[in-house]
Amino acid sequence: MSNSQIDIENLYDWLEQQPELAHLREQAAATPCEYRPAEPTPQLRLTTNAISELPSGNTGVIAKLWEIIWVPGRNMRGKAFSTPELDASLSSVAKLMCISTLWDFVTTIPLFSFSLGLFGAASVPAGTALSFILLWASNVAGENATDRRPRHAAKANWSLAAFVLLGTAKTLTSGVGVDLMIGNRAVAAGYAEKLAVTKLAEDRANLKKQSQPDSNLVAATQRCEELQTQMQELGKNRAANDAQYVSILVQANGTFADNKTDKSLSSEELSKKYSLSKGVCVYKQALNDLQKQKTLPYLNSIEKREKEQKALPPLEYLEKFEPSIFKEHFRSNGDSIEWVNGSEAVGEATDQFYKKLLAGELGLLGFSLFTFAISVILTGAASVMLYMIGKNPQVQASFTGDLERYRNNRLSDYEKLAKQEEA
Repeated sequence: MSNSQIDIENLYDWLEQQPELAHLREQAAATPCEYRPAEPTPQLRLTTNAISELPSGNTGVIAKLWEIIWVPGRNMRGKAFSTPELDASLSSVAKLMCISTLWDFVTTIPLFSFSLGLFGAASVPAGTALSFILLWASNVAGENATDRRPRHAAKANWSLAAFVLLGTAKTLTSGVGVDLMIGNRAVAAGYAEKLAVTKLAEDRANLKKQSQPDSNLVAATQRCEELQTQMQELGKNRAANDAQYVSILVQANGTFADNKTDKSLSSEELSKKYSLSKGVCVYKQALNDLQKQKTLPYLNSIEKREKEQKALPPLEYLEKFEPSIFKEHFRSNGDSIEWVNGSEAVGEATDQFYKKLLAGELGLLGFSLFTFAISVILTGAASVMLYMIGKNPQVQASFTGDLERYRNNRLSDYEKLAKQEEA
């Protein structure tokens, strides 16, 4: 290409239009110049301090880390084409995407920290690191979702799908993470109440099982009912059946003399005195009383604990009346309560959050519902915006290889022209 085909003014216009060269334009504008009117050529009349190396923007570790967290809009387009307006649009999408991933980053830290409770003091840094990895993955997926060149459309679709899935997973746990972060004691109290109610129900079932009559009591009850039925039939015409009636009466209740002495005997003594063949109804009542006496302390304990369970805070009740269960799930650390198993805390927080949400108990969710709703909105909006900006013809042009090669060729021609003029 000849020099006549190269318009240096076009080069200046192009440099003005490149958003990524803003730092070079700022440096050029701030560079001191010396004007020498006596010199013969424009290049000699206007001189600047020599700069051996031009800055290429922030490239330090902190700057690179910041770009992972706060993705620049230019990262979402190719290098072949751009305008300030396009970069402004991309920056808006990038900001929305980063706000979404940062929001989820904060809300998922407690989730990972509790799950990694076995690391002790290192659980929070480890949880933060895992949450940061998910943020990084989401942002990378978002960046790749805008490259919809013909041979890259599948990659863009998968990247967008990854962004949506990661965002959805983090959104589903955002409210849970907030509950663990600011409402951990409430979650623990809810779980303690569940444990207490479950234990009381188990004790009631065990009491019912213990209260079932044994084989002797079952047999005595059946025999006593048979004798009472016979006495009722004979009692209709007792005068004619008096001897038989008295015989059955003795089998059922013992003799009159026995009845007088029985008042001073305990249930255990009566159970030894009588049997299925003598005083069977007294025998049945003695066995029944013995069984009640055996289960009475257990019944009293259950009734007392049921009253206390309704009167005391769940964690206090569990620690006082069910210490073994409390130690299995919690531990006291001064005024605070800690979970023994972090994964159990996450599972319980998730269970409580979604039970309240599905039951429509929105008022009980408080701030966790707000964070969940914001996460849903941000993830949904960012996903839609990423898809739409990827369809933008200018974004697609920025990834065009032919356009990039044409630009590079033009720059090479400008470079040759500049060297010829210097010579």
